[in-house]
Amino acid sequence: MIKLYGLEISNYYAVVKAFMLEKGFEFEEIEIAPSYSEPYLELSPMGKMPFIEVDEGYLSETSAILGFLENCVPDQPMTPADPFVSAKMSELFKVVELYVGNESARLVGPVFFGAELNQAVAEQIKPLMVKGLAAVDRLASFSPYMMGANVTMVDFYAYYIFTTARLIAKKVWDWDILLEVDGLRDWLQIMSQRPMIKLVDDQRNIAIGKMLDNA
Repeated sequence: MIKLYGLEISNYYAVVKAFMLEKGFEFEEIEIAPSYSEPYLELSPMGKMPFIEVDEGYLSETSAILGFLENCVPDQPMTPADPFVSAKMSELFKVVELYVGNESARLVGPVFFGAELNQAVAEQIKPLMVKGLAAVDRLASFSPYMMGANVTMVDFYAYYIFTTARLIAKKVWDWDILLEVDGLRDWLQIMSQRPMIKLVDDQRNIAIGKMLDNA
């Protein structure tokens, strides 16, 4: 059985968990906080979460995990069959990762954990996110899913990136990023109603509530 390591409060953990549930995997969840120290680095070389354990060993980085899981269940594809369309999905995935997820994540500390906001850093981040959102607007069809009629891997990844980035942008700049991309708001609503995502969101919200109570 696959083992999923990390913390439920993490949006990246939620991506992998929701994708595994949607694909029908049986798995065990193991709560563990990330750490850039041994022996954690033997399991996740950058000290990040989530990571998974399978018979062959340990695997980290969300995109790599999703790709592995996708290939394990080819009869329930969440990658377009057409090679070019599949490559366009990867292009969109990378844009969401680099220019929405990674950039907004630089402000997680001030928004969620009370760290001091570095205004200069915030001023660097917003223009990059604006460009990233414009690229998403060009690449995603939202008809009704990002790549068309069928849900794909990028929908699960982007859902949890955008739900977190939206909160960060609102808190730091009073900016509603959903206004930047036609169809983004309706797509988020559609994704939020998928049964497995609702399950993961409910469990994640409980975990976040417990963390805040203990803060």
